[in-house]
This record gives sequence, C-alpha cells and structure tokens, in this order.
Amino acid sequence: MKNLYFFLGMLVFILSCKEKQAGEKTNSNKKIEFKEAQKILSENAYVLNENFPKGDVRRYGIFPDSAYTNIHPVSKKSKITTVLDMAEANKIELFFPKGYYKTALLLDSRKNIQLRFDKAEFDLVHITQISKNHKKPENIELKGELIIYDRLGITEATNIKIDTVYLKSDIEKSIRSMRSRGCHIYHGCKKIKIKYLSIDDFGSGDNRYKNNHASLAVDGWKNNPENLHIQKLHIKSSDRHGIYLTGSNHKIDEIIIDQFGVGSSEGMTPMQDASVVEHQLFSAIWINRCYNSTIGDITINSKNSDGYFTTNFDEGDSLNPVTIRQLTVNNFDRTLPVRFAKNTGVIVEKIIKK
Repeated sequence: MKNLYFFLGMLVFILSCKEKQAGEKTNSNKKIEFKEAQKILSENAYVLNENFPKGDVRRYGIFPDSAYTNIHPVSKKSKITTVLDMAEANKIELFFPKGYYKTALLLDSRKNIQLRFDKAEFDLVHITQISKNHKKPENIELKGELIIYDRLGITEATNIKIDTVYLKSDIEKSIRSMRSRGCHIYHGCKKIKIKYLSIDDFGSGDNRYKNNHASLAVDGWKNNPENLHIQKLHIKSSDRHGIYLTGSNHKIDEIIIDQFGVGSSEGMTPMQDASVVEHQLFSAIWINRCYNSTIGDITINSKNSDGYFTTNFDEGDSLNPVTIRQLTVNNFDRTLPVRFAKNTGVIVEKIIKK
C-alpha cells in the first residue's frame, strides 16, 4: 500500500512540473509576441525614404499629388493606415505637406494622436467610433491648415482640437463626385475645439444629399454634443440651413454667414430634435433645444439668400439660455424674419438690421 501511495505522489509531482513548464513556455511566448509587435510598430520598420525627417509622411511613402501605391510593403496595409498605427503606437506627430492626397483621412477609434498639416487636401475626414465594440476616439489634435472636399464628421469623440479647416466643393477632387457635405458634429461628442472653420459651399440635389441638413450640424438624439468651442465660423454659401445647433455648454465667438437657403429640400430627410416639417424651413441659423451656451457676434447677409427665416430661435429653456451678444443682419429682408418661438431659450442682447 505504501508503494502505491509513493507512486501516486510521484505521478502528481511530475504532472505539476509539466504544467508549470507549459505555463512558463506560454508566458515566454507571449513576451516574445509582445516584443515582436513592438518591433513591427516601431518607426524604423516603416521608413521608405530616409531623406525626410521622422513624422513626415513622405518618409513612409506617402506623397501628395502622386500615383504611388497605396499599400505599404512592410505592413501590407494601406500606407495611410500604416502611418496612423505607427504614430498612435509611438506618439509621433505626423506631418502632411501641401498637396491633394486623393484619399479619406479616417481617425476612427483612435486615441492620443497628433497630425500637422500645411494646407493638405483630403476627400473626407472622420473622427468616429467604428462600432460599440471599438474604443471611442479621444485626445486627437489636428494642427495647421486642413482642406476637405467632402465632409468633416465627428461622433462619440472627446477632447478633439482642430486649428483650421476649409470645407470646399470640387467634384473633381471629391471621390464621390459630390459637392461639400459640410461639418457634422454628432452624438456623444464632448470638448470639441475648433479655432477656424470655413465652409465655402454646402450642397443639395439628388438622393446622395438626403442627409445634408446644415453646413454645420450639431445634433444627436438624446445624446447631444456638449462643450463645443469654435472661435470663428464662416459659412460662405449653404443650399440649406447655415447652422443647426443643439446640445449644451457651447461657445462660439464669431459667426459670419454670407448666403443660405439657396438650394433644394428635395429628398431631404427629417432632422433630429425637430418636427417633420421644420427641416424644410431653411434659415441662416437654427437654434433648437440648446442650453447654457454663449455666442458672441453673428453677422448674416440676407441678400441673395432664400428660405423662411433669417434666424430660427426655437425651443429651449429661458433658465438655461443661449445668450447672443449681438446679431447683425445686413440687407435685411422682411420675408426672412428673425423668429423667436414662444418657448425659446435664446436671448439676444442687441439686434441690428441694416
């Protein structure tokens, strides 16, 4: 019997040693895999042209106005995705020199990334959450001057800082051959800061423009944006609404709108936080269900504009108002009134009509 116990004890000891060795081997493999991953994401691994400094996208094979292949030979991914992965992993600021890149700049579900532009031109720029299973974009900074030919879209993002954006229409540079779709700051956004936003044109027309509501649309049903700060916003022409503003704790220092409501509402879908009919009543600025916010000076030119209102100060809360320091309407047209809803939450300290 003693021999049996001894045999069983030795068997248990041997099995436990094997399990320990297997565990050590697994941990060792994991460490090797982690080191390999670090090596793959290191900056040196992706250099294709050493004539350019670290962070300059030309160093990694990305050139504006060129027909270079989109696939990086090391990562086997697109070059733009490769450099963004590398920059995010290594905390390297990327620099995009002047020129048209003929691609979308997708910063979806990225964190802690800095990009610098010298009038670099892109089709589309998105900062969104890919899906609920992916991380939300956070701590992204876009420095310098950025030109976009489709849309600037931001969703579920926090702490986004942008210097200067020019949204332009050029159907030859738009991959979809469309006019501009403006800037849309959508649900879940918090702490979005833009120094200067210029929107030259905002299109309407066929079914592709059905979700074009306003040159700048700030909305998101039951999860509206918070803490948007724009230093200066200039809308040069909008086929539909100039601005649609909802949410809370926003600050816009200056707004200039040269022309609005000059397009068609055909095929246009309804807008969030609004009734079915309201979305077709074009105005230069429509403030609806917006709270605890301030706007400095608004200057609107009604000449050559169309629609139903110059301004539509819609539903709100007078105890948590949107306060506007001064509203100036040049070439005021009585057929485009300044509307205050009975339950408006907008307070305008001074109105000048010329």
